[in-house]
Amino acid sequence: MPSELSGGQRQRVSLARALAVEPRVLLLDEPFGALDARVRQELRRWLRHLQEQIHLTCILVTHDQEEAMEVSDRVVVMHDGRVEQVGTPEEVYHIPKSEFVLNFLGNVNLFHGRVEAGQAHIGPGKIENAEIDESVAGEAKVFIRPHDLEIHQFEPQGKSSFPAKVRHINAAGSVVKVELMGEDGANFFAEITHDVNRELNLADGDHVFVHVKDVRVFLQEKGEAE
Repeated sequence: MPSELSGGQRQRVSLARALAVEPRVLLLDEPFGALDARVRQELRRWLRHLQEQIHLTCILVTHDQEEAMEVSDRVVVMHDGRVEQVGTPEEVYHIPKSEFVLNFLGNVNLFHGRVEAGQAHIGPGKIENAEIDESVAGEAKVFIRPHDLEIHQFEPQGKSSFPAKVRHINAAGSVVKVELMGEDGANFFAEITHDVNRELNLADGDHVFVHVKDVRVFLQEKGEAE
């Protein structure tokens, strides 16, 4: 009986009905939104395999970033009715063309700093590996993803770094999430592996040094509020 089907089974039946007419394009508008996380994950994999088998073009509308990145070959990020960026999942995640795209796809730390001589400065620290034109200078927004922060017990030699204090450690899950506080009092997050966490033996209140492995910088427009 239809009433005895689970949410995931009902969605599969709905998709089978839509495919029965052999459409040239299949439009899916938030197809998994009402389902729990585990069922959504299973259906994403099922839909991906189905696409590969029948070679059907699907347009999937979703607010779930993970869903879009896992299912799609091409991603269109829209904001206020405007296309912000089009590209592969890897392109829009690793090479975002706007602050909105960067913030929308995954967790990110925001630092307010400045750019000069090809370097980004946040508080007392400088980031030497930022790909910035040396002719560009001014106030900037510096975005760093948690997994692009490297924690050291002592100031690393040959690497730019800045001091911070450990506020909280959450070791539940596939990675260890470390909440840190910079010298300016601003909080930010780093993600490290369990092996690194065991090696560092971190504890709340520890003073550490943070090295930035990768960064995205956007110059702040004049008059723009922080």
